Amino acid sequence: MAYYVSKMGNAEVTLVDRDYIGSGNTAAAASLVTLARAKRPIIPLVMETMAAIEEMEVLLEEPSGVMKVGSVHVVASDASEKSVRNLMEIAKEFGLEHEWITAEEVKERLPWVNISEVRGGAFMKGDCYMESTVLANNYAKAAKICGATIKQYTDVEEILYEANQITGVRTNNGVINCDIVVDAAGAWSNLLSMQVNEAIPMAPVRSIYWITGRRPDLFNPHQPMAIFPDASTYCRPEGEALLFGIRDRAGLHVDPKTLPNSMHGYNMIKEDESWHILMDEGEKFQEFFPEFHDMEIAHCISGISTYTPDASLTLGKAKNMEGLYVATGCSGAGVATSGGYGRIIAELIYDMPLFTQIDSFSMERFGNFDPFDGVFRQQCANARSNKKEG
Repeated sequence: MAYYVSKMGNAEVTLVDRDYIGSGNTAAAASLVTLARAKRPIIPLVMETMAAIEEMEVLLEEPSGVMKVGSVHVVASDASEKSVRNLMEIAKEFGLEHEWITAEEVKERLPWVNISEVRGGAFMKGDCYMESTVLANNYAKAAKICGATIKQYTDVEEILYEANQITGVRTNNGVINCDIVVDAAGAWSNLLSMQVNEAIPMAPVRSIYWITGRRPDLFNPHQPMAIFPDASTYCRPEGEALLFGIRDRAGLHVDPKTLPNSMHGYNMIKEDESWHILMDEGEKFQEFFPEFHDMEIAHCISGISTYTPDASLTLGKAKNMEGLYVATGCSGAGVATSGGYGRIIAELIYDMPLFTQIDSFSMERFGNFDPFDGVFRQQCANARSNKKEG
């Protein structure tokens, strides 16, 4: 947001971060960027991110570290074939490179996959993965070049307003006077917005992924990412290891009021629960990954995603408070949609025509709700558990 608002107009922009850039849940993101989505309105935002990355590489004169390896959506059932074929039709609509590949071609691209039940898959050429903290810092560096001020280690304590008009924010380092505030505080967003009675339809939900030990005989950083709809699992290379996430059925949500200020050392899963998910809920994934039982699990990473009840996004103007904009609830697509979020917010602030429709991301689409209510938060957690695509 700071980058886009700075480069697209003459607003004076200050980016405030409680810690340092990329230190929050960004640092724990798996950072798969898949362009084709069952929810069509998300796709233009992801495409904008890819354009932003190329633009910033020129502006900063440095590479972004993006690994454009593509992704394979592996098909092993009637249900997954139907959904993946539909995804290919959507990819065609948006001009995204894709092709159907045979089970043998899946094996060529992903030597570690058991294809005994695989019917084939969709190869999406433009998909990629990256280091999310590098992307976050590139946005910040580009924003500074465009004139933005960045205040790190500064905690926003209160949104200030008069007569339903934003007047600034109070921080631990003093007041910043302004007539526009963008609430992009991730898992903590409702703690700010609810100060001015603006409920954001999203909740912090646990995300988990694992990283295997190094196996250069099986994995390398240039292999495609893999999505297994039949196993609710996504994978990407992590050097000569494999990073994989299994969407657990329990769907653990968190009351944002109980979250610590810092994610450093914050862990949302115990070792025995991690092994339960791996061995029981990951049973279907093990069928695709026969080396699993002889594989070292080097790391288990638990973090927080902000999910909405429909696994979509929350983006736009606040309902009642003039000058407040909301950019959160990214449902696991925060890295992938970051450029689109930034451009939309800038276009709204400058009252420009929007480059894509955002009606389906509206804060008002769920009517009245309490974002702190346990039942509502569970709906958000269920949205993650039921997600099949990457």
